[in-house]
Amino acid sequence: MTQHSTGTSITFDRATKTYPGAAAPALDALDLEVEAGELVCLVGPSGGGKTTALQLVNRLVDLTSGDIRIGDRSITDQSAIELRRTIGYAIQQSGLFPHYTVADNIATVPVILGWNKERIRARTAELLELVGLSPVETWLPRYPAQLSGGQQQRVGIARALAADPPVMLMDEPFGALDPITRVAVQDEFLAIHRAVAKTTLFVTHDIDEAIKMADRIAILKPGGKLAQFGTPAEVLSNPADDFVAEFLGAERGLKRLALTTVGEIVTGSSDRVGAGAETAGWPDVEATMTLREALSVVSAAQAEGAIVHAGGSRLGEVSLHDLIAPPTAGEDREGVRA
Repeated sequence: MTQHSTGTSITFDRATKTYPGAAAPALDALDLEVEAGELVCLVGPSGGGKTTALQLVNRLVDLTSGDIRIGDRSITDQSAIELRRTIGYAIQQSGLFPHYTVADNIATVPVILGWNKERIRARTAELLELVGLSPVETWLPRYPAQLSGGQQQRVGIARALAADPPVMLMDEPFGALDPITRVAVQDEFLAIHRAVAKTTLFVTHDIDEAIKMADRIAILKPGGKLAQFGTPAEVLSNPADDFVAEFLGAERGLKRLALTTVGEIVTGSSDRVGAGAETAGWPDVEATMTLREALSVVSAAQAEGAIVHAGGSRLGEVSLHDLIAPPTAGEDREGVRA
């Protein structure tokens, strides 16, 4: 969780949506609370109601029954237009206006809210810096067609944050990006989330993305019913039922290794007698790598462990055994607090 929240809670209170002519609800009596400053991922198969749940929050579709509250205020207590001005919304392929410059795209909601030009310029510059597009002056006059997919997505995130909304909704925001760009933009967004702590509801079909991004994960099953809601560690360790276990996949154990970084389990070099000979041929890994990533490096090198570095300095080593069955983070092998 982030240290300082600038968001507010989102509460689904038996929220139900049945589309006209449908025999069954798309979302069925959903009870869910996203805490202030929390990032919650909605995942599940097609027909699980993920996007419907997101669109209900900003009233792109309207509730059939039940309620949704932002803070202590029902979304039905204000007009849809007024509500949307207080919610940041980022979608797949950024959704930028092609005939607007980067500056104009980011300024869309602030202009509607009547901000003065100086305030808009300052906010736009601040956000471009935040999403990693600097020097600012080189990006302001560009049009979306002049940007890469990753750059467009960064501008889309900046636009969603422009009016400093208490809530962010993100619908498959990185789904159209190539794998390398997607990882980079995920990391960028996580850094932004740590900095601004917006309450964020994030829809993805990718369980690995949810495990990486989320404070908690809500898994929806066909028919829009909530199957399980918990932290990534809780969901991976204790699936609520066979549906959840099957959705998480046979590699559930490997996915758990993505929750811990190498730096959390590293053993100091001084702890290992004869380490120089024992670790000969071990590959180098960064302390920020997940255990799953480091395990892949070690396996490719056909080694028995890895040398861990941070900022160019050697921190110590991790053995193949510890990558597969990690000791409790923050404890040494005897179970004593480090």
